[in-house]
Amino acid sequence: MLKLTVSPEKTGAITQAFKRIKELVVASTIDSSTPITLILQPGIYHEILSYNLSNPITIESVSGTKPEDCVLSAENCEAFHKDTENRSVFVIGSGATEITLKGFTIENTHVKTNDDASLGNQAEALCFHNQTGKLICENMRFISRQDTIHVKGTSRFYNCYVTGDVDFIWGYCKTSVFENCKIHTREDNRGGVRPAYVLQSRALNSKPGFIFIDCDFTADERPSGSEIYIGRSQGTGKPDSVDRWDSIALINCTLSENYNSSLWTDEDGSRVVYPEKGSWEFGWRQYGTKIRKKDGSLIDYDSSNQEKHGYTMTEDEVNKLLSLVSD
Repeated sequence: MLKLTVSPEKTGAITQAFKRIKELVVASTIDSSTPITLILQPGIYHEILSYNLSNPITIESVSGTKPEDCVLSAENCEAFHKDTENRSVFVIGSGATEITLKGFTIENTHVKTNDDASLGNQAEALCFHNQTGKLICENMRFISRQDTIHVKGTSRFYNCYVTGDVDFIWGYCKTSVFENCKIHTREDNRGGVRPAYVLQSRALNSKPGFIFIDCDFTADERPSGSEIYIGRSQGTGKPDSVDRWDSIALINCTLSENYNSSLWTDEDGSRVVYPEKGSWEFGWRQYGTKIRKKDGSLIDYDSSNQEKHGYTMTEDEVNKLLSLVSD
């Protein structure tokens, strides 16, 4: 195993560390499968990162550091660099194998300035552009506005904080599990009456998709009429499509009452939802959802309010799903 420590006092410290790892592999000083541990000293790292080596890597802050005291921060967006894999603060490429991130913040500081989609407000903090490797995130903070986290393949998030305003968790995943996480919908910086969506699933055909277990969904107060939904469809999923399935599961999650009680939306029928009806295996589904009132009290979610494409799982079905997505 190789262990490296970097400091924000050095410009481009993390980028240089990645370069050093590649040089050591090319020189055969270490093998391409040698595990790497990269320790981040507290502070702010102003970098846009890309990691695409096969070496398993753990990137973590110094033990005892609060995630908000160790920050990878930069501005990037679709207007600056076209396509999902280029507009993130940290992109993990298809050549990576095992990535573990622990105890720090990744923030894309891009601020929306215009309603014109062509100006590129999509601005990921993290892009896991990888269908074959595995991503594990523990005690992390991910901050942006639109498209905060994009994932392919297999990923797990434990005790993390994620915030954004539109489709801020999305991707073409097999399975992406969020456990004991806080998911916060922030107000759009442009103000006005605007809808918000936590997720846009484009999950692979017949795969579980995005699974949220014991997560807390909170939201900023927004102007009257600004509906907030857990998920919306991309609108092109089909029975035989490789991906773009609308697969999201909520299991024993808590939602602030700011969220629309229907949970999901096909935007007044303007977007096709597939599967047309959720099941325990895939589609839009939920179980054990609680609603947090403004006074802090919790009430059971009334599943009769759930949008027509949604499905309420039974306890046995939840157990089958959890078994399917367990490590």
